[in-house]
Amino acid sequence: MSLRNLAIPLRTSVAGLVSLLAAHAQAQEPAPETAEPAAAPASAEPAAAPAAPVADPPPAPAAEVKLAAAEPPPTTPNEAMPSTLTEPKKLPPIGVAAWLRADVTFQGQGDPKKLNDQKFTPYGELHAGGKIHENVSVTLNLNAGGVGGGVGIEDAIIGFDLRDEFHVWIGQMLVPVDRANYAGPFFAIPWNYTGAIGFVPHEGPSGRNAGLSVWGDLEGGKFKYVLGAFDGGGGGESMLFSGRLQYDFIGAEPGFFGNASYFGDKDVVALGVGAQYQKDGESSGDEVAPETDDYVEVNADLLAEMKLAGGGWVTGEGGVYITGGDYPGYGKTAFYLTAAYATPKVGVGNIQPMLRFQYGKGEGDAKTWSIDAALSYLIMGPALRLVGNFQHVKTDPDGVEANSLTFGAQAIFF
Repeated sequence: MSLRNLAIPLRTSVAGLVSLLAAHAQAQEPAPETAEPAAAPASAEPAAAPAAPVADPPPAPAAEVKLAAAEPPPTTPNEAMPSTLTEPKKLPPIGVAAWLRADVTFQGQGDPKKLNDQKFTPYGELHAGGKIHENVSVTLNLNAGGVGGGVGIEDAIIGFDLRDEFHVWIGQMLVPVDRANYAGPFFAIPWNYTGAIGFVPHEGPSGRNAGLSVWGDLEGGKFKYVLGAFDGGGGGESMLFSGRLQYDFIGAEPGFFGNASYFGDKDVVALGVGAQYQKDGESSGDEVAPETDDYVEVNADLLAEMKLAGGGWVTGEGGVYITGGDYPGYGKTAFYLTAAYATPKVGVGNIQPMLRFQYGKGEGDAKTWSIDAALSYLIMGPALRLVGNFQHVKTDPDGVEANSLTFGAQAIFF
């Protein structure tokens, strides 16, 4: 064989060996982390969309398990939950209210039976009260009787309200004895305060005295008790003790104050009894050598008010008073009866006719009686009402008579 012919297969074998070694060396090298994509071959057809890049692998499962099982970081008490030990209890703001009454009364000055003279009487009260502590309340009420009438403190009370069944109030407040005093003129149906015949229990101006009361509501206000000890009225007079018990057969009346009508807000049938005692509380009135006797008074009252179909209501109220002692000064026994009916809404309010009879008897033949006939237009119950009231009073045995005609308006801003 010639050398020419031998060189061809040898060259081929050497080239193959070199290719084999190169392929082996390439296989031993690590693959690059990223590789440039190969250029797409030229084509007349549009190039196919490149494949989506492969996403980075998710975190290792072990890391996830470790994070889920880790304890939460510590928190402060405020972050954990509200703490009643570190945060003061939120109390409602102090409430302010204005109560106003204004009327004109026609009555003769020389002859009280005639209606030939007139007198305007404005009257107002400013009320403020609320809680300064969860168990401590304050009440400050002022009243005034118009130009030249002066301004006075009506109520000034610090109340320790330990629970619904037990409160201790100290200051100047209503004397607890009868429903008429609890209701006052603003929350009674008659325009003239009950007791116009001159017979009322012992109490100071506006029915208030300075002293202390212990009171409470049981069964949500179905039963109420009030016991009080008060300044006797100045000078050397002894302490006045006064109290009241009340039970509601229908409805409930929680709270210290009360109404003589709820003006259709609820049904009520309630019986109350009261009593007062004051050592040497009665005097003969002799300026030289006055004689005294202990003052004792007991009373009872009944209120019944029921709602009717259509938005009206009917009200009946009565009370009786009996005093002991030799020098009552104004009467030994007395009673009153009130009847009223309120129609359903007529326009913006209810029309309410009313009749009230009062009677008081003193020593011997001394007696006084009166009758009131009124017509009210109740726009917002006691909060806004117009009243026309005629009153006739007669005293015996002297036979003195008096008539009066009053037109009044009342507005309460709570």
